[in-house]
Amino acid sequence: MNRVVTVLLGRARARVFDVRAEGTKELPCLHSPETRGGKFHSDRADAPGRGEHAYHGRIREELRRHLAAIVAHLTVLTTADAMVELVLAGPQELVKAAEALLTPALRARLIGTLRVDPKRATVAIITRKTKELQQAWTQLMPG
Repeated sequence: MNRVVTVLLGRARARVFDVRAEGTKELPCLHSPETRGGKFHSDRADAPGRGEHAYHGRIREELRRHLAAIVAHLTVLTTADAMVELVLAGPQELVKAAEALLTPALRARLIGTLRVDPKRATVAIITRKTKELQQAWTQLMPG
């Protein structure tokens, strides 16, 4: 079994797991702080929802920065080991967005994606699902 780095994506946090044959170790997570809270509605009693476009633009920009930071972190993690494989896990929309931002070098190492609830994920769940995915991936490989 090759070393697999599994990244569990969340909206503001990414947990990174180093899955090996001898065990799984959770690496320090990547946390992207949110800029400010609150909805797009004004605090005035009967004011219309002004600023809705700016609110959603801010949310999209925070997500873009978070995913870019994840890709940069993965680039650093994978340059040290030529045999490391990559798995993205989490909600489907986050996984697809992160997959679109992967560099060609990282995309070549990607063996698959997993649907995992970030709030309920444990090390045991990540280990089991990653090993199942890696086993299915190796069966598909020629030779």
